[in-house]
Amino acid sequence: MLWSVYLLVVCCAATTLAHKSYEGYHVIRTKELQSIDEVKNVLPLTKLNEYNFFINPRIGSVAEILVGPEQTEHLQNTLTTLGLAPRVVVENFERELRKEREQIEVSSLQRNLLPSERYLNFDEIMEYIELVATTHPEIATIINIGNSWEGRPLRVLKLSNGPGKKAIFLESLIHANEWVGPPTILHAIHELTSNLLENQALLDANDWYFLPVANPDGYVYSWTEDRLWRKTRRPNNDSDCVGTDPNRNFDYKWQDGNTDMCSRSYHGSMPYSEPECEAIAKFILDHKEITFYLAVHSYGQFILLPWEAENHQHEHNALKSVAEDALQAIAAVNGTPYKVVYAHEAYSYFAHGTSYDWAYAKAGIRLSYTIELPPGAENFDRQNFIVDSKQLPLINAECWEAYKAFVTHLPKTRREEESEDEDENSTAEITTMG
Repeated sequence: MLWSVYLLVVCCAATTLAHKSYEGYHVIRTKELQSIDEVKNVLPLTKLNEYNFFINPRIGSVAEILVGPEQTEHLQNTLTTLGLAPRVVVENFERELRKEREQIEVSSLQRNLLPSERYLNFDEIMEYIELVATTHPEIATIINIGNSWEGRPLRVLKLSNGPGKKAIFLESLIHANEWVGPPTILHAIHELTSNLLENQALLDANDWYFLPVANPDGYVYSWTEDRLWRKTRRPNNDSDCVGTDPNRNFDYKWQDGNTDMCSRSYHGSMPYSEPECEAIAKFILDHKEITFYLAVHSYGQFILLPWEAENHQHEHNALKSVAEDALQAIAAVNGTPYKVVYAHEAYSYFAHGTSYDWAYAKAGIRLSYTIELPPGAENFDRQNFIVDSKQLPLINAECWEAYKAFVTHLPKTRREEESEDEDENSTAEITTMG
């Protein structure tokens, strides 16, 4: 019934899609990098804003770069000189975007599809969670935790059938171009509402908090202007370059982040300069029942462990064990391989100021992860950020099994050494910095 009502709401909605043209842009791939020297040779290129690294250099993986037509030859020559055997894997990236737009238009008219089986724009996602709350008022509540820079709501959907339980928090789309994340969130919501009879135990044991769009302004911009837009849309002082990478704006090793305002990974003018990040951090600190944090990203097929856990061997072992349970649950669906690693092992660089690192190190959430969704290495020849929506049902099914595996391990408390005074001080600091 819920799906029928939802379809009546959105079936006639107009779909506005990205305008920036990537005509003539190539995706260039290196050979598999075999040594730290080869990785180090490529790393300086990652700091050049004219190159958009889809796959960052690391040992045992290719590097993959989107480059405009004016820079293609120079990049190929540079990589050839480095002995990295570059080859073009996408001749014209705009062609891939056209295919995606056409598929979105077609899928919007297919009434047999669940909302989680196609890509929804921001308004459609908001309409859907509002419909869930209206249809299931006994378990579903919408919490407005703040607003984006441009005034769009940051809405968390809470699913609960009673007080006194621990909770898991899931966020997606903190990077606006990672569209494959929200369908997995919407699928989980579907399983816990429309399919509750089969999943009652999961709601009886725990509460669930879902933030499907953590970067509303960026996500809207990725639909209306630039499909690959990653950052927020807050202007930067003394620069024509707009936006901050919100997943570099949390107060954990923030000071070591990227200071180039034009970089896709710019860390912002100060921690929590972005209202989206301030709202998320305050919500997490205010809701002590949340003892599990999951940031949903793409791509690469990794479950990433928080950086600080390397300094806590006992917690490292627990983190890895729980992640491996999720990995096995994913593989049991269709054999899709994921890896459990630290982010710097996956990408050969340290990401400063990420949400899940902050949740672990500063909020005391002992089980905190990033999951990087497909594609993985076995599909890099065919995919990147543009994932065929026909694959969403499988990805959703795999993620749901992972989410179920995760939620069976919710800790009873946050890190024991964290005092209430420290929590209060952190909350006050976030409030004053916003």
